Amino acid sequence: MPEVSIVVPIYNVADYLPKCIDSILTQTNSDFELILVNDGSTDTSLDIVRKYEQQDKRITVVNKTNGGLSDARNAGMAIARGTYIQFIDSDDTIEPELVEKCLDAFHKTDADMVIFDVYQYYQKTNTREVIRNSYDGTKTYSLETNPEMMTKILNAAWNKMYRLSLFKDSRIIYPWGCYYEDLGTTYRLLARCRKVAFVNIPLYDYLKDRPGNITTQFNFSVYHVLDMIKITMDDYQCLGIYNRYYEELKYLAGVNILECLKKTRTVNDKKMTEKFIDVCFWFLHSHFPEFPKCRYKILREKNDWIYAHSHILKMYLSYRRKKLEAE
Repeated sequence: MPEVSIVVPIYNVADYLPKCIDSILTQTNSDFELILVNDGSTDTSLDIVRKYEQQDKRITVVNKTNGGLSDARNAGMAIARGTYIQFIDSDDTIEPELVEKCLDAFHKTDADMVIFDVYQYYQKTNTREVIRNSYDGTKTYSLETNPEMMTKILNAAWNKMYRLSLFKDSRIIYPWGCYYEDLGTTYRLLARCRKVAFVNIPLYDYLKDRPGNITTQFNFSVYHVLDMIKITMDDYQCLGIYNRYYEELKYLAGVNILECLKKTRTVNDKKMTEKFIDVCFWFLHSHFPEFPKCRYKILREKNDWIYAHSHILKMYLSYRRKKLEAE
C-alpha cells in the first residue's frame, strides 16, 4: 500500500497538466499513488492523463462528469489508499522534496496535519514570492494551545498534507458545488488535529494569476463565502468550541468577506453589488455585532476601513462608477 495518496482534480488545463504531473512523478520519495480525477474536461486533458496512466503504475485515472473542484477532490479521496493525502491543483506544480519532507515530519511528530511554505508565482510578471508560515518546524502545535493558528495559516487545501483518517473519521468532505470550499473545510480539520507540524521550506508552486482563476471573478457564486463560513461556525457549535474560538471565527469571517467585498470595485451592476453588500453586513452583524472590532487585526490593509462599513462602501462604489462614466 502506498504511504501517500496524491489527488489532482482536472478540468480543462491541458496547457498546464504535463508540467504538474511531471513534478509529482519526479519526487525524491516515490512511495505514493497518484489519482488523476478528470472532471468532465472538454479539452485534451483526458488524453494526456490516459497516456501517463499507461506509463506509470502508480497512476489511477478517474473519469467523471463535471461536478466541480470539491466533487473531484472527494472522488479521489473516496478511493485513496494511503495513510496520508495531498491535494494538488492541476495548474500548479510541486517541489521535488514535498513528499519526502512531509513524510519525515509525520514520522518524527505523529502529527495529523503538516503545513509547508509556498512559492506564489505571477505569470504576467514572471516573478515569485514566498508565503512563509511563522511556526517553528521543530515543534508541534494544536488549536487548543495556539488558537491564533486560525488567523495565520492559509485556508488553502494544497499547502498541507493530511492524515487521511482526519477526513474519514469525521466524515468530512469538501462541500459539493461550492466555491471557497477550503474555507468550509480547513478549519474543521484543524479543530480535530491533535498535533500540527510545519515544514519551513517552500514545497508548492502556486500559480496566482492564471486566466480564468475563480478567485478573481465576481458573480453570484461569491455568496458561497458566507455558506462556507457558516459551515465552519456550525461545526464549531456542534463540537462545543464556538465560544472558545469566537474571536478567531470573527476574524475568519471578517477578512474573507472583506476580500470578496473588494471585488465589487470591478462590477458595474449597482443592484447586484448593493445586494451583496447588504447580505454580507447582515451576516456579519447578526453573528458578530461588534464587527469590525476584534482581538485580531481584521483591517489589514490601508483602505480596508472602506469595506468594513456598508454605507461608506456604497458611497465609494457610487463615486467610482460616476468617475468611470465621466471618463
